[in-house]
Amino acid sequence: FHVKGVIEGEKLKILGKTGGSTQEQDMTGFAGAWSNDAHLWWTGAKPGDILDLALPEKGAGKYRLSLQLTKAPDYGIVQLYLDGQKLGKPIDLYAKGVRPTGELALGEHDLTAGEHKLAAEIVGANDKAIKSYMFGLDYVKLDPL
Repeated sequence: FHVKGVIEGEKLKILGKTGGSTQEQDMTGFAGAWSNDAHLWWTGAKPGDILDLALPEKGAGKYRLSLQLTKAPDYGIVQLYLDGQKLGKPIDLYAKGVRPTGELALGEHDLTAGEHKLAAEIVGANDKAIKSYMFGLDYVKLDPL
């Protein structure tokens, strides 16, 4: 299964992280559809930790940004940023089972030419969650407007 025209999370360049480790995780053992049957999996982080990812050059212009994340019993609440600016409110990634979030719209953005930074900050966990604060990024989509 592949979502056309997306940037796969597991293929993004890691610019840095303040804690934990990242790897590609095969998602074929779970119910649901992840593009390329995998996601970028960040484990071992704690509240306050930040993962910085490079969004590849797409050319200057206005883009609609969306992405798909993963929800699970041991995932955290994350605040996403684009080039240091908050992308909406924190996203609670707790669910009783492992599943994709579905595509999340994160607004329209004027981008300059060159690489941009997508960041995820662990800000907490749902009261019902196992406090492992994990994060999974399936894909990012930048649609030109």
